[in-house]
Amino acid sequence: MGPWRLEVLRLWRTRRLIALAGTFLLLGLGIPVLTYYLPELIKNAGSGVQIIVPKQTAADSIAGFASNVGQLGTIVVVVVAAASLAIDANPDLTTFYRTRVHRSTRLVLPRYVAVTIASALALALGTLGAWYETAVLFGPISARALMAGLAIQALWFCFVTAIVAVVASAIRGVLGVVGSSIGLLLGLGLLGNLPGASAWMPTRLAGSGGDFVRHATDGIWQAIVVTGVATGAAVGLATRRLGQRRR
Repeated sequence: MGPWRLEVLRLWRTRRLIALAGTFLLLGLGIPVLTYYLPELIKNAGSGVQIIVPKQTAADSIAGFASNVGQLGTIVVVVVAAASLAIDANPDLTTFYRTRVHRSTRLVLPRYVAVTIASALALALGTLGAWYETAVLFGPISARALMAGLAIQALWFCFVTAIVAVVASAIRGVLGVVGSSIGLLLGLGLLGNLPGASAWMPTRLAGSGGDFVRHATDGIWQAIVVTGVATGAAVGLATRRLGQRRR
């Protein structure tokens, strides 16, 4: 059995693919409903305090979904990616793989590509769910803008899994990889709060799925270029380091 097919089967048999798809689909179907009833929920919970909530729109619905995907979705992707890319977490499996796979690219790339594509497909499934619920509750929305946002947010997950791969090349345990990866991503988010830095940080893309719908794409192209370059560099570094670890 080839390494590519093996990684696809691993995602399915370990239920990691189900965890990804279930999380994104739940967000896609649930966030538009929550957005639709948000004014009423806040009004009923006001306890006598008047809180004015503007009328929610289709753009607010998609933006809410994208924002939640950029937070909760990222955490789920980190956990699933860490379980796949922490190659040396289990000593017995480590010995099995490293005595049979002698090229680092065949050891790392199938795992990275499989979990990245699975994350992108889960994102697409959730986006379709959000699109459907938004159309039912709020009205039609631009398919072109929605697909553009989907593509950009998928690039964010390519970057996230690349970061997990780099961390896995330095830390062996799955929990350590998860914690360190999330900490690193949070650190990048804090750096993005510096004046003039947000337009260049990959974290600019984390919740960008609704930016094209809202026509709020200022500075996003710089972040796209930086994210693409950083993703390629991170995958190359992780592949080299994980390949050298056996020696």
